[in-house]
Amino acid sequence: MALSGAHTIGHSHCFLFLPQLFPTQDPNMDKTFANRLKLTCPTTNSTNTTVIDKYYVDLMNRQGLFTSDQDLYIDKRTKGVVTSFAVDQALFFDKFVFAMIKMGQLSVLTGTQGEVRNNCSAKNFDYFIGLRSTMEDSDRKELASGYY
Repeated sequence: MALSGAHTIGHSHCFLFLPQLFPTQDPNMDKTFANRLKLTCPTTNSTNTTVIDKYYVDLMNRQGLFTSDQDLYIDKRTKGVVTSFAVDQALFFDKFVFAMIKMGQLSVLTGTQGEVRNNCSAKNFDYFIGLRSTMEDSDRKELASGYY
């Protein structure tokens, strides 16, 4: 739960949450927030980014960008944790630090057991197949040599 709060760091690319806005709005998203996002991220080839802050407070206000995030507040099993983190930033930071340290102690699975992904949303093989179809020959050679 605490690691989800890392979504408060950095930016979110519009294309990642457009399906929650178009063609129909996610019913779990606050209407005012959705309308603001629609202005920031129109459907036509948007490359804008939206800064996420106040992550847990936003979830309580139905202003989570990602469905998986908003579900943390909707689900009765995790709603209390979201509320606790929203009202107690020190608690969130304590739990976040602990979770990051714990995650850092995990062994990386490689070979037939797992892989370190170049794109977290796709297996490396699938990711590179998609890239190859859109790349120039010189870019493919550079990718194949490991310089990317």
